[in-house]
Amino acid sequence: MSTEQRKIALYQRINGFTGPLSRGSWHWRTRWIARLLASIVWRKNNGQVQQETLAIAQEWIRLFGLPQFWQVEHMEDDTVHCAIRFPCSLEGTGDVAACHRLMEYDRALLKKIGGSLVVVRSRADPTVTGACQVAIRRLTDSRHDLIPARLLD
Repeated sequence: MSTEQRKIALYQRINGFTGPLSRGSWHWRTRWIARLLASIVWRKNNGQVQQETLAIAQEWIRLFGLPQFWQVEHMEDDTVHCAIRFPCSLEGTGDVAACHRLMEYDRALLKKIGGSLVVVRSRADPTVTGACQVAIRRLTDSRHDLIPARLLD
């Protein structure tokens, strides 16, 4: 089994555990687990603080180590729009609130890098197929114009 296959299998096991956890009455544990995992990945992969929005998104993708699943689609108005295609245990469940809880990992990792993340379209919504759409901005960007998918229910 290659390093990439092992990494995919590990991410699938973690998502297979934390996804359902984020839907149950113990969902508050998802936040703790996500932040712990983000800290481990940050240290293990020598995470670097970035200043520019595109560099923040590229560092986030680098830290995952599987660029075929996390991709920059375009940049507009100092906002990087990315697609996440990694298989998710919440896909099609209709539980976009659980998706928000599960994405705490990404928000915690991006905060360390210097960015923030908003899930714009979640595959937890049964009408969304192909990829989740996220928007990344610098942590210092004070705009609140992006509508999170969890508020579109």
